[in-house]
Amino acid sequence: MKSDDLFQLGAKCFWPIAIILHVLGWVQAYHTGSIYLVDSADYLSQAYNIKHHASIYAANWDAPFKFDFFSFRPPLYALFILLIESMTGSLYGVLFVQMLLSLLNFYWVLRICKEVNPNTHINKSILLLVLIFYPSQIIHCNFIMSDILFQSILLFAFYHTWQWRQTFDWEKGAWASCLFALAMLTKPVSFLLGMGVAIVMAFYLIKNKKTVQLLPFLLLPLVYHGLSLYHQKLTGTYHYSSVGPYFSLKYMAKYTNSQLYGEAYTDQFQDSVMKIADTCQSLQLRHQVMNEATLTVIKSHPLTFLQFNMRGWLTIFIDPGRFDWVHFLNINEGSFLGLYHTIYTKGLVNGLLFFASNASLSLLLILALSLVFNLLIGLIFMLWLFQSGGNKTLKLIVAVFVCYLVLTTGVLGLARYRIGFAPLLWIAFVLYLSPRFAKQ
Repeated sequence: MKSDDLFQLGAKCFWPIAIILHVLGWVQAYHTGSIYLVDSADYLSQAYNIKHHASIYAANWDAPFKFDFFSFRPPLYALFILLIESMTGSLYGVLFVQMLLSLLNFYWVLRICKEVNPNTHINKSILLLVLIFYPSQIIHCNFIMSDILFQSILLFAFYHTWQWRQTFDWEKGAWASCLFALAMLTKPVSFLLGMGVAIVMAFYLIKNKKTVQLLPFLLLPLVYHGLSLYHQKLTGTYHYSSVGPYFSLKYMAKYTNSQLYGEAYTDQFQDSVMKIADTCQSLQLRHQVMNEATLTVIKSHPLTFLQFNMRGWLTIFIDPGRFDWVHFLNINEGSFLGLYHTIYTKGLVNGLLFFASNASLSLLLILALSLVFNLLIGLIFMLWLFQSGGNKTLKLIVAVFVCYLVLTTGVLGLARYRIGFAPLLWIAFVLYLSPRFAKQ
């Protein structure tokens, strides 16, 4: 069979294959019961507490209270769990709806590509490659985690932002603003994304005397202020989220220290800071201790901090998702720790050898194929972004979304954090390759 015939067959069979692969993922999750990651307990506790205590507290209500967890998780995903579980009676119903959202996202990727290039045949077989070689998508449909819901919200926010920039229609701007607000209520990391988009668009709007189009985006500071006031009522401290101080200390300070002084010193440093933080009588002082410790580390070693951040920004594009596979297949990690962590602690050569020696051959092959495919998608994304011609407005908005999410979450270099902006990479992948296949 010729390659052209294979691509035509792939295009014709795209939706049956997409549905089958998603269903198989759901069946695997149902079979193993491995549907939880570290954050899942927070979301489930929050859903329980909303139902039984009318509280967004994201930890065990009957355990000693941890005041950080009154503002640790925004409430939207917990409400999503609560709604779907009340309708289906099972957390697997939540996973099933996430599967449907994922399929919907693939549909919208194809639709956006067709709207961008209405005169070019959009070959679905190109997107089929994503389904096969980017397993993280299907895997994350089957975790009680907010990533797929967040992905859907961001994709629709992107689409309406693009439509708004094309026409500056008030209704499209309002839709975009509402979706950015929903993103803020799903993951704390998105709280500046909508405002960032508004600021970028403001340059054009001010120049063309259309600043009134920015009015719908006033919703975003209102959501921020409203949530911060609610958290102040609960904790006594005005703040949007308590995740920031934890993230900064646990990852930014930790990885900076570990590169310079090793794991033993890093753990000792983290423990000493948290012992001081635990004695604080207010959440504000607690966060202040954690933030100051992080800033001290960063100011002392700015080049090391920048180096590992840049490494993370690159890694987030190519990470094959070992962590995802291990938990999805319910494999005991044992010595099979993450490559990123292993290289940091053992050096490049020793880390690679240690990683390879502790992984099964079949899983290593899967990860290698995913790594190569992720490299390809990343390369094509850059080629598409910087090639002459094309829809410059679309490229600008894609660049804003991707850059924001990479800069704010890419420090860890995890495949899970790529889920949020992955559809934008797929759009670039399809738009770049479709005309070339059409010519052939």
